[in-house]
Amino acid sequence: QLACPLDLGCHSVKSDDPQVGWGGPGGYVYQKEYLEFFVSPENFAILREVLPKYQSLTYHATNVAGELNGNDFNVNAVTWGVFPGREVIQPTIVDTESFMAWKDEAFGLWMWQWARIYEQGSASYELVKKIHDTWYLVNIVDNDFVGGDIYRAFQEVISRGNPEAPAQ
Repeated sequence: QLACPLDLGCHSVKSDDPQVGWGGPGGYVYQKEYLEFFVSPENFAILREVLPKYQSLTYHATNVAGELNGNDFNVNAVTWGVFPGREVIQPTIVDTESFMAWKDEAFGLWMWQWARIYEQGSASYELVKKIHDTWYLVNIVDNDFVGGDIYRAFQEVISRGNPEAPAQ
């Protein structure tokens, strides 16, 4: 699996925090845990079996052909902030339309950026092409921004996909 962005959750952190702060002085920011990554079809099948056990997790997934999977297709606020004298600010959302628009660019990077540095037909080129053609782009949001743990589901996926992996 290749991780793309990761947003760690935060709950009522001062807006001037050097790691997650934003939006001006005197405010508080909130952020749900968020992951976006590519995954093999085999591990995606396991992930789809595991995710329903984790009620706070919502996801979108698609392959290069645009076959959409997911468990919640509503607009989902991922970050928001509360600041003196202002309405709540909500700068980051996850939604199906944006995800599907990003999918074209994300999958395109495999061929435009990676495959082209290898000789066409080489083992490296063919591996990148296989990933482009068969893997899934997935985003997962943990909607329990206070006590969530987005990694619980991955521990189960890893142990099911590799029975020799140590339980954590």
